[in-house]
Amino acid sequence: MQAKRCVRRFLLAIVYACTCLCLFSGGSSALATPEAVASFYSGKTIRMLISGPPGSGYDIYARLLSRHMGKHIPGNPTFVPENMTAAGGLVLLNTAYNTGPFDGTLMFTLHFNLPLYQAIGGVGVRFDIARMSGIGRLLASNAATGLYSQSASGVTNVSEAKFRKTVIGSAGATSNSTLFPLVMNRILGTQIKVVSGYDGETAIFLAMERGEVDGFGAYSYLTFKSVHPEYLTQKLVLPLVQWGAVREREWRDVPTAVEAAESPRDKQAMGLISAGSDIGFSYFVGPGVPQERIDALRQAFQLVLKDREFLAEVEQAKLSLRPMSGDDIQALVRSVLTAPKDVVERVIDVTKLEN
Repeated sequence: MQAKRCVRRFLLAIVYACTCLCLFSGGSSALATPEAVASFYSGKTIRMLISGPPGSGYDIYARLLSRHMGKHIPGNPTFVPENMTAAGGLVLLNTAYNTGPFDGTLMFTLHFNLPLYQAIGGVGVRFDIARMSGIGRLLASNAATGLYSQSASGVTNVSEAKFRKTVIGSAGATSNSTLFPLVMNRILGTQIKVVSGYDGETAIFLAMERGEVDGFGAYSYLTFKSVHPEYLTQKLVLPLVQWGAVREREWRDVPTAVEAAESPRDKQAMGLISAGSDIGFSYFVGPGVPQERIDALRQAFQLVLKDREFLAEVEQAKLSLRPMSGDDIQALVRSVLTAPKDVVERVIDVTKLEN
């Protein structure tokens, strides 16, 4: 009997020790109470770095989120948006990754071309997106490479762009407004000249209307619909190809880049390049942020999507939403970073910048 009691006490001691270990381990949320998160965020400011210029889709959606997210985070921190547009979001991501802070007081837009840019070993990459944590996505849709309907080029579709020269405005060497036309030239045989140096889409569209360029390298369908609906309703843009897995309904006559490619390998490459369209307007935090704060930010993001004031502002501004959770957007980004080697090599080949 004494032996049985000793064994019972020994087993209870093990259970107690395991329970304590679980409570105090990093894998448990027992210590990650709302009170602890609230204590940290109370009186704090969260900087929201935005990779697009004022008035761009990146800017409009990030500021919209910033106006509503703080009230759903324990401690109710204040959001302060800040535009950091250089090099198509590259400078922003390098800054966020290397200088922080890494405590959950810095969020940022992930420019949707940068996961692919990292995967192909792009110049100037000083970050690893695999170590960053996704908070959520507000919007994603197919992007288009297209022309202004009144441009002097006379080109109306991708087939004609193979035989007539067109000039397209770009926001920078690492942006999709440069990479998409470059890929089209090398895989589809189009004759597109890219003029870089424009400060975002708004500047490109103004140049397009002035006749300086014939069109744009990358702009998403739902951003057109939300920010520049007149381009769609007045048929001022002529998409040559759209970058995404499935055609947008209103662009049902425009081929996807995958459809426009001919060989199986080129179709795979186009598919990897098009993955950025699904990343869309997504929001991340840098490496090292405590898990309980990541969880709190993700939960707050989901609550924003049900917030009546947020939804009323979305409706009043005639914006669109295609949300995705933080876990899912993070998984999507990692799928780009772990793409098959032979496909990545083909993408590297067709995205090399000219000297």
